[in-house]
Amino acid sequence: MRINKYLIFIILFFYSICFAQKDVYLSLSATAKRSDIGVDDFFVITSKNERSFSYARSLQSTIENDLVLCRYFNVIKNKSEDLSTQNKEKLLAWEQKGVTVLVCATVAVETENIILNIKMLDVGSGETIWSHEYKSQISKIRYLAHQVSDEIIKRFTGEIGISTSKIVFVNDSTRFKELYIVDYDGYNLRRLTRDKKINILPKWSPDGEQIIYTSYLYRNPDLFSLNLVKNKRSIISKYQGLNVTGSFSPDGKKILLTLSRGKFPNLYLININGEIIQKMTNGSYIDTSPSFSPSGQEIIFISDRSGYPQLYLMSIDGGNVRRLTTSGFCDSPAWSPRGDKIVFTMRKSKSNYDLYVYDLPTSKIIQLTDNQKRNENPTWSPDGRFVVFSSTRFGKSEIYIMAIDGSGVRKLVEMSGSSYTPSWSPVLKND
Repeated sequence: MRINKYLIFIILFFYSICFAQKDVYLSLSATAKRSDIGVDDFFVITSKNERSFSYARSLQSTIENDLVLCRYFNVIKNKSEDLSTQNKEKLLAWEQKGVTVLVCATVAVETENIILNIKMLDVGSGETIWSHEYKSQISKIRYLAHQVSDEIIKRFTGEIGISTSKIVFVNDSTRFKELYIVDYDGYNLRRLTRDKKINILPKWSPDGEQIIYTSYLYRNPDLFSLNLVKNKRSIISKYQGLNVTGSFSPDGKKILLTLSRGKFPNLYLININGEIIQKMTNGSYIDTSPSFSPSGQEIIFISDRSGYPQLYLMSIDGGNVRRLTTSGFCDSPAWSPRGDKIVFTMRKSKSNYDLYVYDLPTSKIIQLTDNQKRNENPTWSPDGRFVVFSSTRFGKSEIYIMAIDGSGVRKLVEMSGSSYTPSWSPVLKND
């Protein structure tokens, strides 16, 4: 009877999720003072028609939005009559606005391709800091703009940009639980599955080429893989019972997940073909929600072995299990890309589900949300400066992004239905 009770508990747990709802910058950070950067109107040099001007405006507005969302910059704009050159008088006008670096570009349209020549100028000296020519299909114009934004961020800060990343999540607007994907800035929303079944808990592979998730497509909660490059879906793990909360190892060669196999839900390590490598836990309790450290040598997971769900660390060989001290019911931990923090959900007595960050070097816990209903399933941005999560703060469950100090909260996308369990991709090499 006890086994049945635990199985019912974890099944209802996942049911409720889906149905209820080294930081070194050039004096910049996710929350520190931002630097003023100028963006001149992009200049069309060929095919001066409304179509070409529209593409130039799209490129410019996307780049400007990326630079604002990264929270490194204040974007300053300045209208001028001749946009093809930057003379001393124009640079002086930018300097008077407090701008030290100026982004300017020319745009050429050739049938189905677009050519963007972009450069960064030192406003004080007028010298070119960086310049590059990009050529892309017009159909991938937003991805082109995101590439440019990430290069600007890298040149300016030395850090990777996240503009080419995407977010996958679950939405029930069709009355079923289907997977959707969207750019990190909320554009290009696209539906991935059309199963008319329950699809839950998606997670990205480290190379960004595939997404694993649990699906009831064949009436059992099996673990599937959706390869976005090959547009191919396959079953990875289909053991009778739970095949849930899958998480890739940093090298992408192994997956941690919870299997019940008719018994207690424990953690297992499998290869990408679904073959069991090792049973990681073996007890009469529920172990779930594993997340690898960036080194691949440790695992954070949830276990109720102490009587209620808590955070536990474990070595990759299954040993050295120890609890991280917290003061409530914990869930859905995720290890930061930098390796020094763990974000998770916790509910204290008679309170809401809030997001917290556990700082590993200091053992301090930082609260990110407070009294805003259910805030759950956080995952990190590729640069470790933001988290994406689901929240019912305005009624239905929706997807939000915020900085790691809890500031700058923004809704990811407007859509009907409720949205759950987001997962942030790595920086993607292809659109």
